Amino acid sequence: MGRSLAEKYENILIQKGRIEKSRGAKVPVVILVDTSGSMNENNNINKLNEGLDVYFKEMKGDPTVQDHIDIAIISFGYNEVQLAVNFAHIKDQRLPVFAAGGGTPMCEAITLGLDILEDQIEVYKEEGVPFHPPHLIIMTDGMPSVSGVYDSQNRAIELKPNDDEFIRTHAAFRKFMDNFNLVSITIGVGEEIENPFFLQKFASKPENVLKLDERNIVEFFKLLSKSTSILSRSVPSSSNSMEFEKADSRGVVSEWKA
Repeated sequence: MGRSLAEKYENILIQKGRIEKSRGAKVPVVILVDTSGSMNENNNINKLNEGLDVYFKEMKGDPTVQDHIDIAIISFGYNEVQLAVNFAHIKDQRLPVFAAGGGTPMCEAITLGLDILEDQIEVYKEEGVPFHPPHLIIMTDGMPSVSGVYDSQNRAIELKPNDDEFIRTHAAFRKFMDNFNLVSITIGVGEEIENPFFLQKFASKPENVLKLDERNIVEFFKLLSKSTSILSRSVPSSSNSMEFEKADSRGVVSEWKA
């Protein structure tokens, strides 16, 4: 379910009020994290919490990055989507401790991610702030589910490629990508995803569909930190993007081959 105009304008006013606290060109990043029930397996939800904590500590410990990075986190699990961490100066941000349960409403999370990225871009333009292409990082360990629809046992229903929710979300994603040079990176965690169809559809290019061994979740966030730091130090350009392969000397992620 989309936001109201009142919610959109309220968020824009909040972002305008705090944008003066930091300087320099911005890197707007929205991280979508799967907190569905399957993330309880192999302690993956705790690895996710640890990885996010490492990422934020490393970002907060780098004065250059502090002035350039704008991060938001959206969780999708427990059959709902939450803006867990809104854009703010990173020193003012506090991470929640995520728990896992319920289904995987990924399309709804993507819609919210695009909405708040668009808000940020509007603020940057109105305030004359230079910025890098917006980034969307989508992490999931399973197939997405239909938002707000359940079977007779109150279980989430798996999303299908011909479902209206996917078709609408994908059309909005493609439009946003074309309009704003969106860089979208999708990450399949573990071995449960047999078909990468949805990962492929929500990545901005084939090379951005990645596989991540669940044992390397924390290492991934260290890699994300390095990639963020490199990008934040570059001159803004419409072709800029995080390039994990340049920072990934340990082979933490691999490209998902078709």
